[in-house]
Amino acid sequence: MNNFENDPRRKQELRARPFWDDVYRQVFGDIDGDRFHEEEAYMDKRYAIDVQLTDNRTGLLRWGQEKALHHKYAHFNSLTVEYMQDPTTGEKGDWFKLPVQFYAVGYLNEQQDTFEKWIIVNWLTIVDLTCRGELVWRLNSNNGFARANFKYINWDQIPPYAIVEQRLYPTVNDIDDAEASRRFGTPEHAL
Repeated sequence: MNNFENDPRRKQELRARPFWDDVYRQVFGDIDGDRFHEEEAYMDKRYAIDVQLTDNRTGLLRWGQEKALHHKYAHFNSLTVEYMQDPTTGEKGDWFKLPVQFYAVGYLNEQQDTFEKWIIVNWLTIVDLTCRGELVWRLNSNNGFARANFKYINWDQIPPYAIVEQRLYPTVNDIDDAEASRRFGTPEHAL
């Protein structure tokens, strides 16, 4: 196994794929999702396309980038995009090559068995807003294993018309009564 496969972020990404599949079915309906494997790695490496969704009713395709982030970062509520793969060599990251239609970011829950919250944005709209100067991104560096840096914006900076769909908090159906009480208080004080 190479270093990339040992990266904790890579393992997290693989763990989250079934969760994304569930989200995509909720949002887009009757779809099949395909990820690019070794023989198709060109799409991921050249264009940073993580997933291709095929609408089973029409046959139309949607290409997306997906990011699963650790629970400890959930308070940031940010859309993050790799900027420079390696700032020391000038190797460009996903920011410079994404031709996707949607960009999905989700924060895993503490148990890492589903997403606590997620957002899917229309990437073409995000690009247009950024090019017009209407979205201002910040630059930050990764700590630890990754050498890449990334650009980010907070979810609340994204205009509603650029959001395909989002879920900010677990629904009642996602958690039991004890967990709901712990998070939201007693029923008379629940959100």
